[in-house]
Amino acid sequence: MHFICPKCRGKLNILDTRCVCADGHSYDKARGGYYNLLLGSGGGVHGDNREMILARRAFLSGGFYEPLAKLLAKQVLEHTGACGAVLDAGAGEGYYTDVIERALVARDGKSDFSAFDISKDAVREICKKNPRISAVVAGSYHMPVPDGEFDTLINTFSPLALEETARVLKAGGIFIMAIPGENHLYELKSVIYDTPYKNVLADTSLSGFELLLDEPLTYKMQLENAEAVKNLFMMTPYAYRTNAEGRARVEALEGLECTADFRIFVYRRI
Repeated sequence: MHFICPKCRGKLNILDTRCVCADGHSYDKARGGYYNLLLGSGGGVHGDNREMILARRAFLSGGFYEPLAKLLAKQVLEHTGACGAVLDAGAGEGYYTDVIERALVARDGKSDFSAFDISKDAVREICKKNPRISAVVAGSYHMPVPDGEFDTLINTFSPLALEETARVLKAGGIFIMAIPGENHLYELKSVIYDTPYKNVLADTSLSGFELLLDEPLTYKMQLENAEAVKNLFMMTPYAYRTNAEGRARVEALEGLECTADFRIFVYRRI
């Protein structure tokens, strides 16, 4: 287990259904198969809620983002040595996590794969989907991970905590990041908003990292029924930012041709 105590940063030892550090801080294993290492998580919902997770699971199971998952797996395989330690930071419900881990197992016969997300519902899905992955509830800005622990870190559409990313990677370690391209879901935004907008891409240089690859991935998706459109809408932040008129326009759709547009970056920690 690569994770450490979030309170004292000590090593965690697994004892039956809980993990404990030398200072006595103890974390019970949830029925979903994970440990909650998120500080201050006593109440409320953190991260994506259950409805958003289920919508994402349903949409992704349709294969709409499979080209992205395969490209991420390709880059991880190319830049990670045999049985290298890999971390998916902000893994969501584990769709990409699962595809990448299975690709590593197919190559190496096993994997050393860890993941976390701030949402308990999301991490529960990861554990259900692939029990080989060591998954915990945690946040990107306070990763319960020792310094220099991982060979490769993956970030797919999650907040970028650059200092923490650099800290937990080994010297020369690889950081792989996927972000939306400027035209991502533009047709959906054209339905939602009176004045749709393109995504603004920030500077791709990262302090302390060398950029090895900047690869675009763009294709059209055919959402052939209202359910697929609804799942796409509900899994995005637009579901909570859209007024009643915009939501009604989305709900009236029986299908949609929509652009998937991504940028995949590969960096090496200097």
